[in-house]
Amino acid sequence: MNWDIAKKNFYRQGMRAFLNVLVTALSIISLIFMLSLLNGFQAQATRNLVATDVGGGHYRVPGFDILSPTEWEDHTLKPDESLLKLSDKDKAEVLVQQGQLYPNRRLYPVQIRGVSMEQSLLSLPLDNLKKYGEQIEDVIPGVVGVKMARKAHLKKGDILTLKWRDKSGAVDARDILIVDVGDMVNPRVDDGVVWLRLDHLRSMTDRQGEVSWVAVRNYMGPIDGVEFQTVEILMADLLALLKQDRMNSKILWAILMILVCTSVFNTQILNIFKRQKEVGTLMALGMEPMRIVRIFTLEGALAAIWALVIAALLGVPFFIWFQGVGFDVSHLSEASFPIRETIYPDYQPKEIFYSLLIVVFLVVMAAWLPVKKIIRLDPTLALRGRAIT
Repeated sequence: MNWDIAKKNFYRQGMRAFLNVLVTALSIISLIFMLSLLNGFQAQATRNLVATDVGGGHYRVPGFDILSPTEWEDHTLKPDESLLKLSDKDKAEVLVQQGQLYPNRRLYPVQIRGVSMEQSLLSLPLDNLKKYGEQIEDVIPGVVGVKMARKAHLKKGDILTLKWRDKSGAVDARDILIVDVGDMVNPRVDDGVVWLRLDHLRSMTDRQGEVSWVAVRNYMGPIDGVEFQTVEILMADLLALLKQDRMNSKILWAILMILVCTSVFNTQILNIFKRQKEVGTLMALGMEPMRIVRIFTLEGALAAIWALVIAALLGVPFFIWFQGVGFDVSHLSEASFPIRETIYPDYQPKEIFYSLLIVVFLVVMAAWLPVKKIIRLDPTLALRGRAIT
């Protein structure tokens, strides 16, 4: 009975009811789109970091800090036998040294990274380095990323001078040939980095068998002489940024919900004001005030239900289409984000379900709050239209 009355009253509102439903539906679509796009960005960014640099974690020399280049030479060691026994697809040995590049008579400080050519754990565009043998010939072959090449004005085939210090502290310099400019989506392995063969870098610095860290696919437990840094530690800066983005998205979500709840709240206030005589008549005929409150609240709940239906009708085709075209983020190529390709939304059913549940709850609450004053209405004043002024 209450539901039938609520439906008739709701449909009788006409355009006001439709606008409430449309605003709520568009807010739901915006909420799901925002959350899913953020999920997609996080998934692709972390995937790129893992594939190009982090792996499943690093076994590093204790005290090694990538932000302290003057200390890199003091934090190298020969990896434990248990790490050396891992297959090439489960480990990647990396040696990092400080160097200076001299492009076009300019000084450009660089991070010299040597990586084993046999490894397949990290996805790096270094195939052109595999063409060279273990012994260094006339020039040292090296690879730089697109961002590094653009900043230093380098191109494939350039020959320039590279300077470094060996294990004993002696300064050495040789010509380096840029054999390739690789497209690296991760700025960590691109900006200011020159990639060499691991055996070449070891020979140049007199550090045979030494590494700065060993990236592994899976954690192998504690190993003497090295410390393990988890994926979370190695991606702490990115995770902090994504956490901040989550907080910002919650602020936007709150603004959307305030707009929706304000719309429903105002509609209910207007309903009560315009239907005072109707409410007074129902109360005079013996209908309990709480039942009238339930009828008005059901009208708000009906708006939430229709909003879900409209959101599904409009949102599902939009989400399917957007999943196919994605969101172009090529403008981030100059930023520090480890992502440049198209972002595709990542829809999490559980997250969407709880979000919709919260939206429906808030809409129902916004519909109930203004009508609860009906309990205190004087039926005689309501019949005269003067109960609410």
